[in-house]
Amino acid sequence: MSDLTDSIERALADEAENFDIDAIEEVLRQQGAQSVDDVPAEEFWALVQQHAQPELEEVSALARFKDEVAQAAQTPAGVPGLWKRGGVTLEITGFSRVSTQMPQPLASYRLSVAGGEPVRLTTEETSSWSSLWETIESRLEAWTAEVRRRRAEYEQAREAQDRAQAALSAATAAAERARRALAEIAPDEAPGQEWMSRDEVAQYLAIAPGSVRKQMSAWGITSTAVRGERRMEARYPAAEVQARAARRPGRGHRSDLD
Repeated sequence: MSDLTDSIERALADEAENFDIDAIEEVLRQQGAQSVDDVPAEEFWALVQQHAQPELEEVSALARFKDEVAQAAQTPAGVPGLWKRGGVTLEITGFSRVSTQMPQPLASYRLSVAGGEPVRLTTEETSSWSSLWETIESRLEAWTAEVRRRRAEYEQAREAQDRAQAALSAATAAAERARRALAEIAPDEAPGQEWMSRDEVAQYLAIAPGSVRKQMSAWGITSTAVRGERRMEARYPAAEVQARAARRPGRGHRSDLD
């Protein structure tokens, strides 16, 4: 960066991007200036205004849609063009590859929204670009609102599930602690164990601990996560484990299950 460029950018500060710095520099250099200070302030600012960057025009939603549809319609003969945004898809057949003037007498349009059946748009809905966009925009807004609603429902359900899971884990752990505490002072009155750890299941079934999860999955027995001394641990319903074990082929009757 030259000293002249640097002096121009410092003079314009935060507004520098709104002006053509290169053009301003070229004019000043032709005048023999080495920095902004070499020209009168009034003359400098007049030059700056002459080289203001044109404001970028924001592309309207309709103009963007028109351009996207025109591009999507540029397909070989017999191949429908597809315009898609979000969950809304517009299938176009017979659209002119030469003219984008609406209406298109040979064109047909089928509109589909995710989760619904495609519908053929009417002549009125496709009579002009603005009519077509209004039709598409209304479906797009409805789809967006439905997605937002269902996402909120899903998040609420997941939060409720997490709370229920945490409550179940806490209640299971509390019940086991209470059972053990009762067993310490009144072994005969303590209820039977309702949950079995992985190692307890492995010992009961005489299988390797690493095979417990696979065996439980095969039997359709789901575990409950319970916080142990150091981490969350899986617990399996003892009654289900014992019942399925008793029905294993070749095992015979288990007297301890009576």
